[in-house]
Amino acid sequence: MTTKIKTNLLTATLFGLCATSAYADENDILVYARQSAIIAGGAQYCRADEDMIDEFVSKAEARIAYLAKDDYEKVLGKLEFKNVLAGASAKEPQKGCDAFVSDFEQTVRDAR
Repeated sequence: MTTKIKTNLLTATLFGLCATSAYADENDILVYARQSAIIAGGAQYCRADEDMIDEFVSKAEARIAYLAKDDYEKVLGKLEFKNVLAGASAKEPQKGCDAFVSDFEQTVRDAR
């Protein structure tokens, strides 16, 4: 009985350690910058409408500036966005370009 309890506790502890978010110690601005850049990069890779990409990037950069508590966070957020954007624009989105572009353009239209 005690062996089963110990095993269950050990399993729960290991699961808790492994399930922790990789970005748990990062602030919201970096997570937002990364996620937005992945979306914009996917749109660039799939050659979505340039005006919509520019609109999305402008809104994302404005949101990063708004979320920043100071100039340091603003610069850090913009750097994260630009770096991830460069990498994401070289890789096809997981769900394929046709579905991605359709979702991206609808999202940009809904945000207007």
